[in-house]
Amino acid sequence: MNKVMNTKIWLIIIALMHTFMGVLMPILEHGNTDNLGVFLYFSVLSVHLFYVIIFTKNQTQDRLGVVLCAPMVIWFIFSAFMKLEMYGFPIAPMPQALMPIIFWSMPVISGIYNWNSDKN
Repeated sequence: MNKVMNTKIWLIIIALMHTFMGVLMPILEHGNTDNLGVFLYFSVLSVHLFYVIIFTKNQTQDRLGVVLCAPMVIWFIFSAFMKLEMYGFPIAPMPQALMPIIFWSMPVISGIYNWNSDKN
């Protein structure tokens, strides 16, 4: 159970997936100066995730994992229910949205599970 509830592992998975699928792939598909602000904004989240992975540990890492990832879970859920779009495509169409919701939820769940734990 400890390996599944390791916040650092989930943050690494999320950071890599977000960087490649959330930043680099859209840049290749929609890369023009009109969308540059969105790409830079998304890359800021990747920088924050990598900061938490590299420079924090234990309780601090667990708590920052919750603080950074919980809003993304909420954003995906609202995007799915409201059928929001980005670049003319749905942000979180169901059932495809279940995968990012689950992956972004895991650092939140493991962070809450380890919130007061001093060991990881």
